[in-house]
Amino acid sequence: MPHSPKPKSKSAPLLAIHAIKNIAHPQVRHLLQRDPSPSPEISSAVQGILKRVREGGHAAVLELARRYDGLQGVLSPSPAAIAKCAAKCSAPVAKAIDAAIANVRRFHLRQREKSWTFTGPDGERLGQIIRPLRRVGVYVPGGQGVYPSTLIMNTVPAQVAGVPSIAVVTPAAKGLAPEVAYAAQALGVTEIHLVGGAQAVAMLAYGTQKVGRVDKIVGPGNVYAALAKREVFGIVDIDMIAGPSEILVMADDSADPDWVAADLLSQAEHGSGYEAAICITTSQTLAREIALCVKEQVEASPKRELLEKCLKAYGRIFVVPDWELGCALADAIAPEHLEIMTRHPKALQSRIQNAGAIFLGAYSSEPVGDYYAGPNHVLPTSGSARFFSPLGVYDFYKRTSLIDYGSRALQKHGARIAALADSEGFIHHAAALRKRLK
Repeated sequence: MPHSPKPKSKSAPLLAIHAIKNIAHPQVRHLLQRDPSPSPEISSAVQGILKRVREGGHAAVLELARRYDGLQGVLSPSPAAIAKCAAKCSAPVAKAIDAAIANVRRFHLRQREKSWTFTGPDGERLGQIIRPLRRVGVYVPGGQGVYPSTLIMNTVPAQVAGVPSIAVVTPAAKGLAPEVAYAAQALGVTEIHLVGGAQAVAMLAYGTQKVGRVDKIVGPGNVYAALAKREVFGIVDIDMIAGPSEILVMADDSADPDWVAADLLSQAEHGSGYEAAICITTSQTLAREIALCVKEQVEASPKRELLEKCLKAYGRIFVVPDWELGCALADAIAPEHLEIMTRHPKALQSRIQNAGAIFLGAYSSEPVGDYYAGPNHVLPTSGSARFFSPLGVYDFYKRTSLIDYGSRALQKHGARIAALADSEGFIHHAAALRKRLK
């Protein structure tokens, strides 16, 4: 692998370096305790918005979109308006979107599930009926940027599952972005509403006079949208509560420090100030070089102030004595994105249990997964990779159990079932069975 020139800066690095001997180190605890929880004021505001939309319907959504999202035009552009906007997307970006959709679809087609049944020894037929959700809402952020990739990653698995109705919400004060419009057109999505935040989540969850309620809401948003999703869970399903982005790079002395630095900054630039950019290495020399490369790249960046804030809070390089501790540390952090830039990345990958996505080798840079490769970029954050999975086709199915007992099966097993009901004090459960027994 070619290496970049050694960093020249001799000034103090931005990224703190810590040699650690166990995962109980205070700096590890600091990272694990990141808490971007909303303030009581935000929580109260979200609850007020949800109540306003639930009671005021579409008129309330429109008023809130104008107040908080800066909406100036129509709330719901027509398919013709979407197509007109999509035509403004540049040719290179359009081609990239087409290729990304094809890659993401090819990957997710392998996740499809189908109903199944089997027949037991006494003729009973048991199984599971798998159906797609009827209607899904996709939240695409739009306040600080343009995110056609989010539309792709949330829509394609829903389509592969067979969801027939998809509604997209995205804040767009100045109108729909051409890139998002093109992605929507390429995906065949014609229902878009230019609203964000808690008001968008409320519209999808409760429905209005003009917008039908959905069964599930997916996609990341700002703190208002995230908290609103948590509040409406149970009324509708949600994918997950998306926390701040995070990346962990495991690197040995074969890694290019400039490349590692660039990948760390790819997540630090998201902008909330709570993003984590972490490197684990067995080389003190490499740690210093990465820190200096980070400093050089940050000083040359138009996002310097934002990056410095993030790195100071949650940017760290941990030097470990061996990869046994390195892998234990990575598993404890359970990062959203895990890059392994070592001589033998597959050997370390087999020892990692907790990560949203794993990127193997020097050329598998995190943005390859964010935009193009095919696996979903909606990933568990804040350590939830210990028990959550990436968004997938499986998130857009509902499952119904099938129980088909005939007389022979019930005559053989009914007394046992009634005995269990009796043991729990449910006499009418037991009676419902005994009435059928000879």
